[in-house]
Amino acid sequence: MEPMEKREFSLEERKMYARQQLVEGWDQETIKNSCALIIGVGALGCEIAKDLALMGIGKLILVDMDKIETSNLSRQMLFHAGDEGRTKVEVAAERLKLMAPFLEVEYYFDKLQNLPMKVYEESDVIVAALDNVRARMDLNKIALRLKKPMVEGGTVGFEGHVQNIIPKGSNIKFHEREKVIDEIVQEKLWNLSEEEYTEYFAAQESIEKLEERISLLKSQFIEQVVEKVRQQVGNEFDEKYSEDYLDQTACYRCLVPIPPPDDKLIAACTLKGIPRNRNHCVLKAELNFEKKYGRMPDLDNDEDIYKLMELAQEELELLQERVFKENVSDEQLSTLSEEEMQKWKINIRDTFGPNYVFEDMENILGNKIAAVQTVSSIIASIQSQEALKLIFRAKGRDIGPPMDPPYVNYSGIYGIFEQVPVFKREDCIDCGDIEGEENVSIVVPFNSKVKDIFSALDVSGYKLDSEKWMITNSMNKEILWHPSIPTFKDPEALLQSLKITSNDVVTFTPLSNDIGELEIKKYNVIVSYL
Repeated sequence: MEPMEKREFSLEERKMYARQQLVEGWDQETIKNSCALIIGVGALGCEIAKDLALMGIGKLILVDMDKIETSNLSRQMLFHAGDEGRTKVEVAAERLKLMAPFLEVEYYFDKLQNLPMKVYEESDVIVAALDNVRARMDLNKIALRLKKPMVEGGTVGFEGHVQNIIPKGSNIKFHEREKVIDEIVQEKLWNLSEEEYTEYFAAQESIEKLEERISLLKSQFIEQVVEKVRQQVGNEFDEKYSEDYLDQTACYRCLVPIPPPDDKLIAACTLKGIPRNRNHCVLKAELNFEKKYGRMPDLDNDEDIYKLMELAQEELELLQERVFKENVSDEQLSTLSEEEMQKWKINIRDTFGPNYVFEDMENILGNKIAAVQTVSSIIASIQSQEALKLIFRAKGRDIGPPMDPPYVNYSGIYGIFEQVPVFKREDCIDCGDIEGEENVSIVVPFNSKVKDIFSALDVSGYKLDSEKWMITNSMNKEILWHPSIPTFKDPEALLQSLKITSNDVVTFTPLSNDIGELEIKKYNVIVSYL
């Protein structure tokens, strides 16, 4: 792709950004000629876009497929009352231009998977402000493939995290050479041969037993060996270690090797089963609404929400009644006093929560995550700062090192930041040595059949043609499904009859002749029962 045309830096801009140019290493023209891609324009995305815009970044690309809802207004400062129903990206672009008149904003009301590759290629850094794991994993793959640095963040309630992801080959300096050498030296010291370094190991043992001899023993036996190993690693470092250790981090997939079941799958399971918790009752109510009115409820229509709430309340009361009967036999019931019976019912009501209120419907059906503005501001600020440092490094300048370790947790309850060492997994499906495999987790009803596994995968975004894939038990390699063998082609076969228990792994392998064209050639599916 052709390099971005250099943007002119006016006197008015110099005056506007005069204060931040006092920061050591700062160069306003560098950020003026930079581009950040922000995926997700919610609580985090709004804050991050605002931060980068006010710092004078030349271009922002915004991506989100949601429209503004009333519940957004308490945490997303780019949206105001009256914006409800408009797309987030369009409104955010308008407000950002008011804040930063020299800013160029491009936006896409679409899924990140549908974006033209040129959008990713133009960006100096990708900022992930997403609210689901599946999208994060897809974005992680794209960032790794294009060798683009990414700053990923998320919040839930009073907790949050930020992770820097530096792909191999991004040409962004991350680790310090000497620090990495020290880490490799320590690893090698753990694997020294006792026969070759007897004095070293004898010294280590003596140190533990005789504290008073520590200085002498280190001087005679330890430091010489450490220096010898260090010299060996230093001599080999540029050729043997630097490419794999120096300028890359663990990717998102290294930390989350198996994606959790898609939230939609819970709804699919509930249709076949019986609601067992508060959320299931609302999902079942949505199905009952469709049966009763011949359409899905409109969550922007207050009348539909009230109708849905009534249906959900009916399911909740039926659930409470079922649980009472499951726990109190007819024999026990005859011996219970009215007071004891009421105590049982109160305990059950407390277990499943109070009667539904209006906002419960949108929160549950929309898979909403608990959120508060203070935590969103903190996590977004860290993401903005890390993105800024990575932008400068991508341009060959330095205003400070990126986080190392590249992962930080924040607890808003205790006000604690904790940096967490994370390590690149050699068996990571996205950035490791393994290619063509995918680990998937699904949840299905207890009485599920073979065909339900294909349905569950389809709901989770893995559309596998049952006529082209074979299923085997990963433990004993027994065939569970084979479209070309009649005895193994029974879509109605119960998983229980095939001896698939909860958390067992089944393996999908393709049977088609075009296997070479498939990106994923093997799926390891963890099957859990609802």
